[in-house]
Amino acid sequence: MNSMRTWWGLLFRGVETCLGRTGHRQTVQLSFRRAPAAMLAALALGLALGGSALGQVGVAALDTDRAQWEAAAARAIGAGLSVRVTPHTGAALFQQVFFVSPVARFDVAHVPTGWVPTVADRLANLSPYAAELQAAGLELHSHGGRVIGVVLPWRRDALGTILVRSPRIEESVRFLFHLGTPTTVAAPTLGRVVPLAIGPVTLEKVARGNPFVDGAIETLLSVVRQVVPTGQVTALAHLPFPAQDVLTKVAGMLGIPVLGAAGEITLVIERRGGVAPLGISPEAMPSPLGLTEVSVPLGQLESFLAQVGAGVYVRLPHTPHELGVTSQGAALVGAGAFHAAGIRGAGARVAVIDLGFNGLAASQARGDLPPTVITRDFTGTGVASGISHGTAVAEIVHDVAPDAQLYLIKIGNEVDLDHAITYSISEGMHIITHSLGWYNTNFYDGTGVIADIVRRATDAGILWVQAAGNSARRHYGATFADGNGDGWHDTDVTLTATAGQPMIIYITWDAWPQTGDDYDLYLFGPGGALVASSTRTQGGTEQPTESVTTTATATGTYRVRIHRAGGATRRLSLFSINQDLAPAVAASSIPAPGDVTEALTVGAVNWTNYTTGPIAPYSSRGPTTDGRPKPDLVAPDNVTTGVVPHYSPFQGTSAAAPHVAGVAALLKAESPALTRPTLTSRILALCVAMGDPFAFGAGRLEARPLAVA
Repeated sequence: MNSMRTWWGLLFRGVETCLGRTGHRQTVQLSFRRAPAAMLAALALGLALGGSALGQVGVAALDTDRAQWEAAAARAIGAGLSVRVTPHTGAALFQQVFFVSPVARFDVAHVPTGWVPTVADRLANLSPYAAELQAAGLELHSHGGRVIGVVLPWRRDALGTILVRSPRIEESVRFLFHLGTPTTVAAPTLGRVVPLAIGPVTLEKVARGNPFVDGAIETLLSVVRQVVPTGQVTALAHLPFPAQDVLTKVAGMLGIPVLGAAGEITLVIERRGGVAPLGISPEAMPSPLGLTEVSVPLGQLESFLAQVGAGVYVRLPHTPHELGVTSQGAALVGAGAFHAAGIRGAGARVAVIDLGFNGLAASQARGDLPPTVITRDFTGTGVASGISHGTAVAEIVHDVAPDAQLYLIKIGNEVDLDHAITYSISEGMHIITHSLGWYNTNFYDGTGVIADIVRRATDAGILWVQAAGNSARRHYGATFADGNGDGWHDTDVTLTATAGQPMIIYITWDAWPQTGDDYDLYLFGPGGALVASSTRTQGGTEQPTESVTTTATATGTYRVRIHRAGGATRRLSLFSINQDLAPAVAASSIPAPGDVTEALTVGAVNWTNYTTGPIAPYSSRGPTTDGRPKPDLVAPDNVTTGVVPHYSPFQGTSAAAPHVAGVAALLKAESPALTRPTLTSRILALCVAMGDPFAFGAGRLEARPLAVA
């Protein structure tokens, strides 16, 4: 047996030297001519023990994709190659790739893109063949500066690769050419719904099991049941890699954050009438609106959900998004006249509530923020960790009102936001500026949990200054229409994404707060394959929402399709976070809480043409979906901040809103007796009309002190 290991070792080192280190075709062709007799003997022995026949290309395929691989093999055989396809489960396939024997049983392998960081060194360098593969119509996938596979035409999340220890590189490359005839998954027609395949798992629409649990959580639980052995308590880090990969991808697509080695997921328990009958940690304190955030290890998810009954609803947390794409703006809104009069915001307290204040210390060192800022973190991750969006927002407030007391408050979801309002009220806050947008929390009509949180602040006398959003070109709104009766919305919405770019899509319909009208969301890639879907079953207790989060695996045009599984015809509102949509509908593109009556909602005009317009093309437009005019006014954006490179220039309504908050601080410092309603009225009275009220509101803000008003 020891001598056997010696022969395998000799062969392994020879093949690795000839194939893995150089990647040159000439070396591959000569490798076995130079091999010693002992190596050739080992090769013969390996073949006798089960390796592929000499000259035959062995293909390790995922069992769910067997038909596509066999179709490619048939084309290759017709061209004179010898090919054998062997299907594997996801776990078995990973073992064939990662724990490959010194003499490869297989040459070509189906490799999900999520495995690439782990198995890249097991894959041959195909860079010398790149031009020929592209000429065959194949899309290349690179990692670590080398081509390691071709994207499978029938699915965008997996590659055709060649194992580095294969002795049949040339034959295997010839086989890859035959993948160039696509066997794509056609776009659904005549009511057919295409299930989504992620690795070895096929995601079907899950029937409601517990009416008091969000359908996305039940979908994740169904995947856990498929990939985790029955009765095994799951720590994510202890699972085989294919299972980890599938669970992580499904959770990510559904917008479920999975944290730590145990795979903890964050959930929100929403009280619905009466005291929650669910046993939870005493550290998980409910917010004033009855929202409780809990973390549940993946292995305990099923037992946790089994406790959920009437009186509560367990759902995913709402995740806000920054509203900046980025000070000259301080002068444009009239700050200079206040400063000249000695009014700099002293006595005013302004809270910036945001997702992160990275670079805070550097900003203070530059003098862009004062050393006196007060910070509060409700996420437990550190106020200066994460993104620097909040830092850029705070710098603008400080430019306009340099003596105002700034509070930098970090949140991550609506439970944090509710606690942040309690804190702000206790601190006697005068103004809150909020440059975040919240999606799928209502039908953008000023109702829902985020609106309720805003009203807690405004009822306490705090002026809430809100960015309108940057979604004029990233919103689609329509009434569901199905002219041919196939179950699909007549209009396909498209977006263009670059490979590696995140894609986040939200859709809701006018059936809040719970509904039995059931709609589903599908995203198809450039090749026509289904790449993501959200198929909650709305059965009467579910919120009317679907969303997908994924990463573009290829550059091109993606199609968003909407399917009605059952129920009434509804108005739809769809948002894309990172890509423009076609067609886009600018009307009613203001996300929550810019739709709240009590919020002072701010659109954006580029500072270089602030006095003439036009409105920034991305600035969200009104009216709200229930017909109220919004935004309330506009302020400058595209201004310079010290937060580079991401927020200088600082574009978007994220930059416009803090200009208004700064002016509000100046007005409060000038007239401390101003209440929230009178402060709001004073700000709107200082606006100069510019046209369309659903774009500009009352117009551009040009503030003046009372002495010169």
